[in-house]
Amino acid sequence: MFPTSMATSIQNTKMLLRRAFSVKRNEILARNLCFTRTLNANEDQDKSKKVVEEKKNKAELKEAKQKEAKAKLNMLLESMSKTTQKAYPSESKLSLATPKIRAKPAKPVKQPVFNTKIEPEMLQAVEDVSNMLSKENEALKNSLIAKLEDVADESERARLEPFKPNKQKTEDLNSLLNTLKVDGKKPKNKSPAPKLAPVKIEDMYGAQPSGIFSKAHFIEESSAVSGLATWDMLYEKELELAVTHPPANGFHQMIQWTKQGKVWQFPIDNEQGLDEEAQVGFHEHVFLEPHLKPWCPRRGPVRHFMELVVVGLSKNPYLTVEQKKEHINWFRDFFEAKRSILIDTGAIPDITTKSSPSLST
Repeated sequence: MFPTSMATSIQNTKMLLRRAFSVKRNEILARNLCFTRTLNANEDQDKSKKVVEEKKNKAELKEAKQKEAKAKLNMLLESMSKTTQKAYPSESKLSLATPKIRAKPAKPVKQPVFNTKIEPEMLQAVEDVSNMLSKENEALKNSLIAKLEDVADESERARLEPFKPNKQKTEDLNSLLNTLKVDGKKPKNKSPAPKLAPVKIEDMYGAQPSGIFSKAHFIEESSAVSGLATWDMLYEKELELAVTHPPANGFHQMIQWTKQGKVWQFPIDNEQGLDEEAQVGFHEHVFLEPHLKPWCPRRGPVRHFMELVVVGLSKNPYLTVEQKKEHINWFRDFFEAKRSILIDTGAIPDITTKSSPSLST
């Protein structure tokens, strides 16, 4: 019994000591908390007092600076009013620097701008030919350049001209395709179309006329009045659209495209559409110098100019041989008209022949 009572008493004392220690610790914490709060409150009051004092000091310094500035300004104004104004001479004796007047540069004379389609070498050749003439220099130059521009424009039109299919080959192809038949398998379950009785067509002009209009006189329209070509063209187009049906199959569509020139004609040929030039040799397009032998001089600016013209025409794939010959003949006639002037200036030699009155060789 004794040991158990001693153990319980020891435990009770420990519990009492723990409670006492916890109470003491809480009291100490509460005291510390109150002390720190009071210290913080005192510090806040001190800070607020310092801020108010700093604001007052700043305001006083600002007012003092403003007063000092006003006093200085008043003193400056008073000193300015007391000083007498000095009389300066109206004209200064100092020799000051004056800006130099530069003369305006003369405007460059604008040179006439020619067509950019003509090469510079060709323009230089035209310049050389025209320089041989003293009176008709500009007229000769303008006429030669105008002719060269016409050649360039004609070549451009020929290049942009749409493709024209050959009618004979198209008809042969159409006849060949029309002979072909397309086997279309008929559906098995399709009901047969009902057969209609043949319609009897009577001749409406077979009966005897009544003769009530035999003595009537109708005013015929004058045939001198001619309609507009635009209306006639539109009327023909409407008639063509009225009788034109969509293609029934692929072969008909290919025939229509061939007529319109949208597809190649078979057999395919690289020279398709050049039917007029089919009988002309290649050498006639390229070798054009023989056309200069009868009339063009062997040397000089005229010969140089015509050689450039011939080289340009030989490289032009859009002109026919006849068109190239026409251009060369035009230059021949042009220089023939200026023959006397060219002989006087020394562009061509003065050698006359009995056989041909053209330019000497």
